[in-house]
Amino acid sequence: MSTKQFISAAEHLAKLGITEQQAYDFIMDNVDQPDVIYSAAFDFGVTNAMLSEITGFSTTVISNYFELANLQPQKLDYTSMLINFDLGDLETLVGFNNNTGILSNDSFRDTVRPLVDDTQIYDFSFESVIPNLQPNDGIYDASELGVGHLTDVAATSENLESLFYGSLINIFKALDETELNQINAFPNDGNSEDFQALLQQTLSETPETVSWTDEQLAELVSNEAVDVINELWSGNELVGTLDFSYLGLATI
Repeated sequence: MSTKQFISAAEHLAKLGITEQQAYDFIMDNVDQPDVIYSAAFDFGVTNAMLSEITGFSTTVISNYFELANLQPQKLDYTSMLINFDLGDLETLVGFNNNTGILSNDSFRDTVRPLVDDTQIYDFSFESVIPNLQPNDGIYDASELGVGHLTDVAATSENLESLFYGSLINIFKALDETELNQINAFPNDGNSEDFQALLQQTLSETPETVSWTDEQLAELVSNEAVDVINELWSGNELVGTLDFSYLGLATI
């Protein structure tokens, strides 16, 4: 898994009205209570890398510290509302959906919401403010979304939904029928690294001509959206709406 940090610990803490020294003092005062430090880090969206910056200890030492207390350090790194993995060049596939008609956000919502396991999980997926992920300041920055080229995005459910569908559309526009068949034919018990390599290869180049009609694209995106949202709420630790999309699976 490759995660990417967009801002420093000091910058993140400043958004919460906390200084790095205050965070350091809190950690040192509770160093014999890893569950207290872990809960505070989770509640305030402080990652392992940020804890390393604050304390001076390596992320390996910090991970071992939490693991000895039967805590899961990797959960602290899942703090982005859109994607929690370093997309690299694939980041260009993340964008808003400005389409109309059957490819509009309204159309997808009307199609997808009744098909997910519970309509509530659809609404929860696009909750505009999640306290431990996004301070209620009205703005999503790159760190909160997990994408470097998206900064100062208005913190609304509509924007999260638009980024979700826009990105899924871009994913399928990057694939032709042969490539999609290869992805769908990959065995569920196959080598995950091979699957990642396949996704990286097929998503890296967008064909000059889109292989799908609008109707086909709408069906592909709707089906993928249902699967991704259901998987997101099936008891996994990941929290980003695109974490279980092909983009997430390519970089997880």
